[in-house]
Amino acid sequence: MNGKEDLLEKGFELAHFIFPSRSDALCILTGAMNKLKAQRGREDRRSYWRDKYLKRGITRITREECDTLQWLIFFESDQYEKAHEANGAPTLRDLVVRYIKNLVRMTTAMSSFHVNIGLHRLLHNYSTSETQRVYEAVTDKYPGADEYRRAKGVLMSKLEKRFGALLKTLKTQHGELRFEALADQTPWADLVNVCLKAFTPWSTAKTCLVPTNFDPAHRRLPSHLSGKGQEKTSQNEVEMNRCHAFIEPVCYDRLMHGLSFNPPGKMLALPRFFMENNNHENTADQPPRASGLTAEERKEITNSISHEAERRQKASPQSLTVLVDGVECARLDLTRATERQFDIEEGAELIEVRTEDDGESLLLAVHPVMYTEWLGIAPSRFAVPLKGGKDLVLSVSKGREAAEGPRCATVSASYRPSARLSWWGKAESTPGGLRSVPKFAFISAVLIALGWILGSVAHRVPTFQLSTSESVQGFLPKQQPTPSPLAVSRNAPNLIAFYTLLPDDVRVRGEGGADVPSVMVPQQPTLLNLELPVEAADQHKIFRAALKSFLKEKEILSENILTAKHKASGPVVVFLLPSVFLESNVDYVVDLRCRGAAGELEEVNTYTFHAVHAVRTDD
Repeated sequence: MNGKEDLLEKGFELAHFIFPSRSDALCILTGAMNKLKAQRGREDRRSYWRDKYLKRGITRITREECDTLQWLIFFESDQYEKAHEANGAPTLRDLVVRYIKNLVRMTTAMSSFHVNIGLHRLLHNYSTSETQRVYEAVTDKYPGADEYRRAKGVLMSKLEKRFGALLKTLKTQHGELRFEALADQTPWADLVNVCLKAFTPWSTAKTCLVPTNFDPAHRRLPSHLSGKGQEKTSQNEVEMNRCHAFIEPVCYDRLMHGLSFNPPGKMLALPRFFMENNNHENTADQPPRASGLTAEERKEITNSISHEAERRQKASPQSLTVLVDGVECARLDLTRATERQFDIEEGAELIEVRTEDDGESLLLAVHPVMYTEWLGIAPSRFAVPLKGGKDLVLSVSKGREAAEGPRCATVSASYRPSARLSWWGKAESTPGGLRSVPKFAFISAVLIALGWILGSVAHRVPTFQLSTSESVQGFLPKQQPTPSPLAVSRNAPNLIAFYTLLPDDVRVRGEGGADVPSVMVPQQPTLLNLELPVEAADQHKIFRAALKSFLKEKEILSENILTAKHKASGPVVVFLLPSVFLESNVDYVVDLRCRGAAGELEEVNTYTFHAVHAVRTDD
């Protein structure tokens, strides 16, 4: 089996575990795969999640593809579960599995802070102070007790909305609001562990970073979990590892033992479900596992996904519907309306954009709602390209402060001319400060500067450092060997494209959010002249520029001993990038550094862009 088939099999197994009906599990998997296809390329397009901006508290998890599919299966199964419950058919075992699944889905959509609270306070009966101590021991971060209580309230509200009359709340003797619990938790301990293992993020399945003899007083947690230490670890990996530690039973048990808390098995607090029909078999026994996907089932799934992708490409929508967590929030008639606004509450998870196509609903795009660690919804912005040179742009504002209860944010949906560039430089507005050279200026620049640029490439080639890992091979044209520095010089591109990129910190702070600018990848080899603006105070420094895939540390290409040149707009560092190193529909970062007084490399700024296919247009 190839990797994709393995993922299909794993996805089917999970869908069937949550909803033990083969036909429905296949529909759940197909729907989740379709959403994954519609979302792909957006998970890595939030530049302010980079480690550089952690001080802003934005830590929305950028998932690997397997974790994204796992979460989408959680999300997709809800509609089937609700229909099943409306018919009064679920067993207690069904509801226990769904409760844990929804708790994991809701919390991982937000942050590891919320996972910590959900698992400690709503699946187990640990106190607020114990929950605080766990989070502080793992992260060395110290949110106030009010944030813990607010987050618990948000999660309880979402669970009440999801399960309705099946759950009832009560006040404890200390005035705390909790769900009424099952009288006997012991018989369900094994099923809880099975669920938590199944719902642990797939990318971390073989990772348990809490040592067996963990003692917070004498031994620090590994940097891949704590985020501390000399070893540099991406914040996304740290967040997923923390989710793992709070969910996976073995890891969680080690953590609680090291902190001298009662073991999780003795602290279960599953809610009592008020079912209309209690005559169903309400045991914690596991149903038999479904047999693997057949070749015909695989074919049906892949054909359905391909068909939906083809429909998206061909669609010319006249109206759009925006849904949040499956509920319609706005509708735009594209022949009349150009903008709509609506509010979403803290806890919202997924925005979908749909249209009608031949009388059937068609999914155009999905966008996960972003969160800060514990301060509510974070700002974000994304565009859905539509035919006719227009985009639907959705902007989510920062969550508004509230004295108590969930915070709210405003979503603005606007229909406007596209910000995409044409390859021949036809004048178009561009996001994030990216600009293209007008057509005639571009051609003139090619004729005048071609000789100088090629000479510059030949002169500067020895400073290029090319990675030859397997991941980089995918950026190069197929059936061609990895080019050496000498090959880049001898097979020089016959066109030059000029771009100016805004620094990420300027772009994120500016109006319009964090929209990622685009750089065109033409079909023929081209030398991209990327101008990187720097502060006047840095103009006399010596720089090093490195190209990386977004949110990955491995360098694809780097250039040393660069100096700034003066332009009317200010000093810029020119980074020459052969287009063969870019793959379309992928995000990249140019990491610009300079030598400090002690000789060490210091970060100057980062410049994020999205590589897209060049589109040739006529006058």
